[in-house]
Amino acid sequence: MTKNREQYTMGYGPAATALMAMRSAQNHAGFFLPHLKAGMNVLDCGCGPGTVTLGFAEVVTPGKVVGTDIEESQVALASENASRRNLSNVRFEVANIYELPFADASFDAVFTSAVLGNLKEPGRGLREAYRVLKPGGVIGVKEFDHGGDIAYPLEPAMAKYDELYRRLRTEFGHDPEGGRKIGAFLHDAGFGDVKMSASYESLSDPKILRGAAQVFIGLLMQGWSDAFQSRGWATTEDIKAMSDAWLRFAEFPGALFASAWCEAVASKD
Repeated sequence: MTKNREQYTMGYGPAATALMAMRSAQNHAGFFLPHLKAGMNVLDCGCGPGTVTLGFAEVVTPGKVVGTDIEESQVALASENASRRNLSNVRFEVANIYELPFADASFDAVFTSAVLGNLKEPGRGLREAYRVLKPGGVIGVKEFDHGGDIAYPLEPAMAKYDELYRRLRTEFGHDPEGGRKIGAFLHDAGFGDVKMSASYESLSDPKILRGAAQVFIGLLMQGWSDAFQSRGWATTEDIKAMSDAWLRFAEFPGALFASAWCEAVASKD
């Protein structure tokens, strides 16, 4: 299997993993849960630490759930999480969404979150999902759309952070505003009966905001700062200003951070 690392060039790190681990099937995939039933076989592409996947396993038991991720470290972490929750109907394996190691028509349902925006060829990934889905099966797609994100108050250094982050994603062939396009992607991949929605993940509680600020600072310090500086986009002083701005943001009374997500459910005819 060829690992096309361009899929996830932004990379996993402790901060990104912590952010993903906050998600569950209920709070992140609630739009998809009504389409799952006991006994279904489900594939979760790009499962990360598996916290959403494990929720699917509880819903469809005695059906089976497979979570895949391109990063071995995430698969190992997801497997550990499954063991801690004593779930026997779920397994995790390393796989590339461009080359899924499953036979045609293997699953009743497929889910993917925050993956298509990281692909240079999102349609190619969806066509693989279409291939492994049974006729009449259902797919759920959730994708970020940074064009709809909200932050208040937005200091200039935070705005710069966001600008450079999006610029870096675009350089890698990713789409920071890919969420709004998932319906079109699904139609192009052959899916039908596409139903779309949108939602926000909102953070306003001061304790949660402090944790979120540390996550965003961690993402900056664990790799993005080097990328920004090596390209001449930011100085050491700029990086410190970004970090300090996030800390002040987390302590601002009434601060709000809300990330925009687009969702779609479709079927294979």
